[in-house]
Amino acid sequence: MEKGLDIMASASDSTSDRKHVGHTVERLEPGLSRLLLSCVLVLISGFIDAVGYLQLGKIYLSFMSGNSTKLGIALFEGDFAVLTNIGLVIFLFVVGAFIGTLITDRAGKWRLAGILGFESLLFAGAIAFLLFLHTQSVLFPIAVAMGMQNTMHQMVAHADVGKGFVTGTLFGIGQALAKAVRGKAPASEWAVLALSWVIFVIGAALGALLLTQGSLLLALIASLALLLLLIPYVLHVQRDLT
Repeated sequence: MEKGLDIMASASDSTSDRKHVGHTVERLEPGLSRLLLSCVLVLISGFIDAVGYLQLGKIYLSFMSGNSTKLGIALFEGDFAVLTNIGLVIFLFVVGAFIGTLITDRAGKWRLAGILGFESLLFAGAIAFLLFLHTQSVLFPIAVAMGMQNTMHQMVAHADVGKGFVTGTLFGIGQALAKAVRGKAPASEWAVLALSWVIFVIGAALGALLLTQGSLLLALIASLALLLLLIPYVLHVQRDLT
């Protein structure tokens, strides 16, 4: 009898683990779906970081470690214009993380589609303001979208991917390699993290290319199109989740 109860409890725990890992990590089925989604999210992060860096005077829209360093330097130099801009971006990123976490807690199995939809609205708003106001300050709300997007990170082959935290990704590669050499982790873990880093770099290259060879408007439209394409994909792979 006790053995039967243990089996039932184990099955229940396994089902629960498939549905949620924490509050903001969704396990999509199958693993390839999670990997594809995480790669696209990282691509967008790299793309937007490059656009923000080149358009806003070396201010990132996703990489807050770099912004925090710049904030400290600006504080030392007394550069209040830089302090204001970077401080605003960091604040908006935190607001995005706050909103994204609320959505993941309340939207149930549709949390990923909800976040993508909200992100798309922010990008669409930035495009509309750019068309009418012709100012690069329309990029600041994109920091909100990047904060939200980081709540959609995925677990793939034991690796947490899909974030814009590149330093953590590189550290994770080294850590996973050490574990793999000692037989304590599969090689797929560091390989997935390495792929995530490569995708981020490719995204940054594409962002720089599209901005310099095209325009800010074209770069924002390309980002919005990618987000809109992700929504039906996420709805498709999540349709059977409860």
